[in-house]
Amino acid sequence: MQNEENLSSIDQAEAFASLFERGASRLKEHDQELTERYIRNMNMFSQIMPHIFESFQDYQPKKRHIYMEESGELNLYREDVGVPLFSKNPRAQSAERVNRAFIKPNKTVLNLERTANHPSRHVYYSNKILDQVEQQSAGLEPQSGWPEFVGSAILFGVEFGYQLEMILAEREIKHLYLYECDLDFFYYSLFAIEWQNILEICNRDGRTIHFFLGVSPEEFTEKYLRQLEENGFFMAPETFLYVGYGSPENDLAIEYFKKQYARQVMGWGFFDDALIGIAQGLKSLPKTKIAHFQGRDVLPKWVSNIPVFILGNGPSLDQGIELVKEVRDQVLLICCGSTINTLKKLGVTPDIHVDIERLKQTVDKFQFLDQDYLDKIWGLSVNVMHPGLFDCFKRSGMAMKPGEAITSLMLNQARSHGDSKEYVQLNYCNPVVANLALSYVHLFGFNNVYYLGVDNGFKDKGSHHSVHSGYYKDGKESGFQTFQEAKLVEREGNFGGTIYATGIMDTSRVQLESLTRQLNKRRNFASFNLSDGAKIEGVTPLRFEDVLIMDSKIDHTKVIDILENVFFTEPPESLVDQSANALISVDDFRKISRVLQQGWDESITTREQVCDLFWSHHRQIYFLKGSIHRHIYDLLIGSFTYSTFLIVQFLFKYQDEAETVARARHLFTPWCEFLEEMPSMLQQASEYVDQGNDHLITFYNG
Repeated sequence: MQNEENLSSIDQAEAFASLFERGASRLKEHDQELTERYIRNMNMFSQIMPHIFESFQDYQPKKRHIYMEESGELNLYREDVGVPLFSKNPRAQSAERVNRAFIKPNKTVLNLERTANHPSRHVYYSNKILDQVEQQSAGLEPQSGWPEFVGSAILFGVEFGYQLEMILAEREIKHLYLYECDLDFFYYSLFAIEWQNILEICNRDGRTIHFFLGVSPEEFTEKYLRQLEENGFFMAPETFLYVGYGSPENDLAIEYFKKQYARQVMGWGFFDDALIGIAQGLKSLPKTKIAHFQGRDVLPKWVSNIPVFILGNGPSLDQGIELVKEVRDQVLLICCGSTINTLKKLGVTPDIHVDIERLKQTVDKFQFLDQDYLDKIWGLSVNVMHPGLFDCFKRSGMAMKPGEAITSLMLNQARSHGDSKEYVQLNYCNPVVANLALSYVHLFGFNNVYYLGVDNGFKDKGSHHSVHSGYYKDGKESGFQTFQEAKLVEREGNFGGTIYATGIMDTSRVQLESLTRQLNKRRNFASFNLSDGAKIEGVTPLRFEDVLIMDSKIDHTKVIDILENVFFTEPPESLVDQSANALISVDDFRKISRVLQQGWDESITTREQVCDLFWSHHRQIYFLKGSIHRHIYDLLIGSFTYSTFLIVQFLFKYQDEAETVARARHLFTPWCEFLEEMPSMLQQASEYVDQGNDHLITFYNG
């Protein structure tokens, strides 16, 4: 908390020197008291959080200008900004800042709306909950300020803990996340406040406190996401944010947190989707090969150094297609989704085609292409894909998609039959095909990657895909998809300017950035973004005229042969021709679904009680993750997260707690109805192969 009473003149600086001398003297006078507090805190951390004790046992702070104010509170002269951390009364100043935040808090937000004309039962029941939200909101006064109880809060900057003390003295917090990049500040907090009081508050049954100390802004968000998964993503869009003090590190942490927010609130999945994945994955297995990993050394190094172009269907593809044709013999082309129809029109045949969307519509676009064209391409996907895709390609392969029930079932079945192969789960492979393409690049170990047409947005709503794509006909939108009414966010362009992106486009960019951070740790890895779309952090912007590929021509068939032989194998015999019913634990699922319907009775009257109930339900599901019933976790967690979030959002939206909680029970009813229906759906899992519709065939100009 940078002191707002800044000292600006030389006279003031001299006055401060005198003040500091007196403050240092007071520090010596209270040395025994401060030392005893430090010992109490360290003893407590040694027992409860030994990793913190070990980090500060022999710690030597770099910031040495610590002193005591007349009030008896510690202060620190910050050489980086030339002023003290606090005013003359640190606790009084902290109280003022905290009270301002209570009146006008910052918090995360997510708005989910009704989805029309969607066949899934998940959407049907979500719409029922949203109908109840609308009905039950009538006459309620909106919440203003920070409620007495919140489910989740993040404190960016702990400083000496004074503000944290104030917050916890006035408010109840279920899950508290503390980020402090400056270890000196936390070290001095061991002398300034009684941490035992804070941990006693935060370690009560159902409460959690999480420390992120001395980590970079990027590392904070990554660790926070892992902890959020354990505590429940349903709290993510209802999290209160508090900034303890201004600093470049805190500013970066907040900026990165915002950039990565999509990873908290999108891609939860849902029950029907998981069933479709199970049915389609099992039917696809006999038609294709499955990815496995045998180590990096099995791939010839000359293969990993081949330049790879990831081709998307964005407007930038039109600008760079001549470059693609020019270097075609020297590079490997990976084509993403609907881009395959565009490339066919432009006279380009890719080496690899990737698709990830599990619906039959994904396969329908191949009807516009002749079989001779498809026979020259290696089709790659994941184990939730519609089985029709694998009928379209002469050779194909699939990897496992993490977080899917079919993946858990396949791995459990293979392991139970003594199969020890390292089957591949492609992290960061969603939400769209460009993400899958980069995941395969990661698997194959390629070192030189170029993005073209992977725009992750557009400059105007009328030019969202290549003009040669099926989205357009005779220069106008074909009727397949439009973005005229879409909700868009503004993002920085790859070559400057502003790009507009939908939520899923933005999430795709975030996922590309996350995997790119891993890839950039490879010594020889480099990636270049040729697209005039959204900037991808970690990927070098490069204009077409600056691309220089000096590699010799490659034997594309030989390269694909090597990749297939090294990274793909026949599917496990224990899985081929297995039915979903034989693999799914329907009785165990029914037991947990009944548990999740229980607990909300007349005794539930507060927000805290509802959050505790949902947290206990979440724990029931989460503990399945490490068991042989992992597939039940994968089946339930998505729809649970959506439904409970909608209820939690309603809880914190209105002022009258008792009335809001009473009305919120009406939102819980549709979720219970869905839970009651799920076991019967599960018994029909084999029938959940998507049947599709005629939308693409009718409107897509393929």
